[in-house]
Amino acid sequence: MRNQFDQSSPGIGRLVMVSGGIASGKTALQNELLDYAASSGALTLSATGAPDEQQIGAAVIDQLLANSSCPIEVPSRGFAIPRAASAGKKDDRTTRLSDDQAEATYVRNVCDTILDLARAQPIVIGVDDLHFADETSLKLLLQLQRRIRSTKLLILLNQPDWQQSPFTRLSTYFARQPRYFSVQLTPMSEQAIAGLLEDSLDGGFADELPHQIRTLSAGNPMLANALVDDYRESDRAGHAVVGNAYARAVYAFLDRPDTQLLEVTAALAVLGGHGGPEQIAKLSGVHPQAVTTLLDALGHAGLLVDGGFRHPRATSAVLDSLSPAARSRLHASAAELEHLHASSATDVAKHLVAAGERPPGWSVPVLRQAADQAVDANDVEFATQALELALAASDDVREQLSIRQSIVWSSWRVNPSAAASYVPSLREAAQAGSLDQDGCFALMRHALWNGDKKTFVRAHEVLTGSPEPVDPQTEAELNLAYEWHFGPAAVRPDEGGPGIQPRSAPWNQTAGTLKQAWRRGGDDATNASAERILQNCRLGDTSLEALATAITALTLGGKSESAERWCARFALEARQRSAVTWQAVFEALRAGIMLQRGEVTAASERAKASLTLLGESNWGVSISHPLAIMLYADIAAGAFDDAARTLRIPVPDAAFETMGGLRYLRARGHFHLATNRPLAAVSDFQRCQQLMRKWDSIAATPVPWRSDLAEANLQLGNIEVARDLAKQQIKLSMDSDPYACGLALRVLAFASGPTEDSRLLGRAAKAFQDSGNQLELNRTLKALARFQTLGQEKRPNAVRPGQIPEQKSLPARQSPAPSKALDHTRTADAVVPAGTSMALREQPEPGDTSVLSEAELRVAQLAVRGYTNREISSRLFVTVSTVEQHLTRAYRKLGIRGRRALADELRQRHPSLHGEEQEFRLGLKVQAS
Repeated sequence: MRNQFDQSSPGIGRLVMVSGGIASGKTALQNELLDYAASSGALTLSATGAPDEQQIGAAVIDQLLANSSCPIEVPSRGFAIPRAASAGKKDDRTTRLSDDQAEATYVRNVCDTILDLARAQPIVIGVDDLHFADETSLKLLLQLQRRIRSTKLLILLNQPDWQQSPFTRLSTYFARQPRYFSVQLTPMSEQAIAGLLEDSLDGGFADELPHQIRTLSAGNPMLANALVDDYRESDRAGHAVVGNAYARAVYAFLDRPDTQLLEVTAALAVLGGHGGPEQIAKLSGVHPQAVTTLLDALGHAGLLVDGGFRHPRATSAVLDSLSPAARSRLHASAAELEHLHASSATDVAKHLVAAGERPPGWSVPVLRQAADQAVDANDVEFATQALELALAASDDVREQLSIRQSIVWSSWRVNPSAAASYVPSLREAAQAGSLDQDGCFALMRHALWNGDKKTFVRAHEVLTGSPEPVDPQTEAELNLAYEWHFGPAAVRPDEGGPGIQPRSAPWNQTAGTLKQAWRRGGDDATNASAERILQNCRLGDTSLEALATAITALTLGGKSESAERWCARFALEARQRSAVTWQAVFEALRAGIMLQRGEVTAASERAKASLTLLGESNWGVSISHPLAIMLYADIAAGAFDDAARTLRIPVPDAAFETMGGLRYLRARGHFHLATNRPLAAVSDFQRCQQLMRKWDSIAATPVPWRSDLAEANLQLGNIEVARDLAKQQIKLSMDSDPYACGLALRVLAFASGPTEDSRLLGRAAKAFQDSGNQLELNRTLKALARFQTLGQEKRPNAVRPGQIPEQKSLPARQSPAPSKALDHTRTADAVVPAGTSMALREQPEPGDTSVLSEAELRVAQLAVRGYTNREISSRLFVTVSTVEQHLTRAYRKLGIRGRRALADELRQRHPSLHGEEQEFRLGLKVQAS
């Protein structure tokens, strides 16, 4: 282009026609050439054709003269603007002839003026968007082109190669004239984009970046420049970035007042690339032939590929450019259009949902069908949205009830609390006995989750009384779900149970055997039934609690590894099916298994994750499950501040009549024990007792309240009561529940004399080993180790009433290790255990201060072996402060200054300690066996 200007300057004028696609750089090229010419001393005249000035005579000429500094006056035009309304009238013929003559005179005067100037100095005339130029101005260009040979004039004209206009014939005409040159703009190459990157970036870039930008932009200069801007503003990780600059470029690409590009692309974006030119034409109101032309132009320009947008960000940019009302109207029209064309229910429903308005009556069956398909595809959120729209569009009362029950059923998977507003009508229908089977299932599902036993029972009565029988599998699943929430009650009519009586059907037999795990603990029979349930029940809304019961039964039956595998499997399936509620339940179950295995930190984190996954407000009464695990984990870690925060999370009142609430009460009771509040613990454990007896007076599980009460009474100094309760628990659990039996044996050990405690602790360790509860096994072995380390002659007697020191309150902030404020004092004949650990506390110091006490000796021995103060505190179940005090007193008694001299002093004063550790560990194994 510069060469064309340089060759025209000596007096060899020429005309250049530049054509190209949308945003191909025509205007940028013209402006750059005009700047170059001006800097070279040429007079530059520029104009741009516009649709709103196309009927104004000499509009482009006016721009050429106004946008330059012509050195001479040009006569004003003396003709009228063409008036289409006057055409054909005899009186106007003379006026029109007069106007034509005036126009010709005006054009000739302007032409002569420019030519005179062009003989004396270089002139460049640039006209952009030639296809919108007025007819008078085009006549000027034609006259100039015919007289351009001996002038220093360069005429530069731009027009799109895809847009037809009444003056497209000029291109053909100009092409036959001498000194005519044409330029067709093509997409940028990778090399050109690489050069653009080099000019724009202050550093290097990955070799594949030009190729990525070329692919995303198809070489369109406007889009390529935008992608370079996005990359420059990003972290420059080596990959192309499609960001805000690209979105702005897309809008600028389409926002052209002279075209209907925005209307066509908006219709294409709403239709999601599924609509052809005919549908786009109907939706946009643009003529089908024009739609085809525009789509082809957008494809050549690089914005579209295979009939759709090249990148999703382009789709969002187009939709974002629309007002909410315009977008809603388009989606509503698209829904009706696709419905008329017999599109799928899902495609039609997507537009109705996107429109967000009350849809017409014809949409109700379509929306309900789409919701069913969405549930099958695990898109519960969309199903709920479609059903809510169907409810708004329906005028039939029975149909509205049916839609409400579908909403309750589907929304529970992802947002249980969202169903609450739809439940009252279902509850009223159940009371009237007019609820169908699906409605009963939906209402029972909601009642279980919210601890509404009365509603569950009534819905079940309606269900069993309906003409359509309930299949045995669903009946068994409902039976298990009832007991999972409302306790292991014997099913009798006077107890208000669900009324599901065991039958001879295999499903009921299996469920009946599985339920025995609540009453007698796990065994081979319950394990076998659990595996059958897990293998044959597909994860669903009615089977959730049945699967959870089976997993819990495996845990009670010593099959925790298998239980965890099933948890992980179902949690993954739930996540893949977008069923957040299911996933949260299985994650909480898995956290409990991890806690039992002794993985305290991991269990706490997983329980918190399950709580967060669903949200506190959505858990209903089941929130008690993850909260109980978090409490146990915090207690085990000594994180009492965290436990106190967990207790501040609201729990529905209805939860305290459920199995989850039972576990929560027990966990809270042990928190009270661990923080020196035995009376508060007794209250919680007694509530557990009352609830368990309300369900089944002889049930040994799910919580060993007798062991818990025994431990609380032991801490209160009620030794005989503690022994009696522990013995009751042992008798009840010995053959069925090794976990509960182990707890009772451990309590009995601390309530016994020195001849029985080690033996009882050994039996307790064996019981925990049999139950697979590693957490309690570790605690018991540590307690046993301390007993053996203290020695028979120093071992204290059992706790006696009246010897319990004053309880101390929980400090404002607690470190993960037990604090001094929570340490239990030990006298010569009294032991007060803390929490469920039942570990011994501090030893009394002998009167002779020159000899180390047993506690000081044990701390010194561990210090010599390289343990830190915190590690010593953890092993001996004392605070870090207590460890420091023991070491300080030991240094003073031994006359040394620190740990370095401690080893030599101990070796001289206590040679028998050499090799003690191996013997001690061996003794532990023998005792535990």
